[in-house]
Amino acid sequence: MVAGIVAMSAMGFATQAQASQNSGWVYTSNQSGAVYFDADLNGYPGLEKITVCDNKTDGRGTDALVTGKKGDTSIGEYLNDPSNDGHCESRTGDFFTEETAVGVGVWEYWGDNTAHNGFGSGVA
Repeated sequence: MVAGIVAMSAMGFATQAQASQNSGWVYTSNQSGAVYFDADLNGYPGLEKITVCDNKTDGRGTDALVTGKKGDTSIGEYLNDPSNDGHCESRTGDFFTEETAVGVGVWEYWGDNTAHNGFGSGVA
């Protein structure tokens, strides 16, 4: 499943040298979870934040993968929110080369099962 998310989100790599752009909320196809990529957190270039939220109490969690480049290396930042407990999970850092495309993927999981993929994009 993750390989499919990486392949789909890697399509954003073709465009380079763009202005930073948040992804906006990217939802699973059934709206049970979401991820947000903040390209320049609080206006600081080089500081990105990824937030993933499980929005439904259904015994499933929400996974997210944001893929991009750091220099010449393709990388991915993976996060998960295992339950709808009123808290989202987030990570902040200098993950990707500035002004390069990123792919954003989100899906729900339970055990080894996954479903309801959602895809978006942004610019670091």
